[in-house]
Amino acid sequence: MANNMINNQMFGMFMQNPLQFLLQRKINIPQEYANDPQGAIQYLMSTGKMSQQTFENLRNQASQMGVNL
Repeated sequence: MANNMINNQMFGMFMQNPLQFLLQRKINIPQEYANDPQGAIQYLMSTGKMSQQTFENLRNQASQMGVNL
């Protein structure tokens, strides 16, 4: 239960300012993807910074919160 609360809080922080959230975690996304979530996801996956499994896990968590990725 506490883990879900932390995930929800972190997701909320991400939704408020995605670029800052990622930069604070040392995940550098080119500025061109700042307003392009799908482009950012493609960038992370193509550079090996995010695996398909990680993306699927994130998508499932977001879906449970009512957000479609």
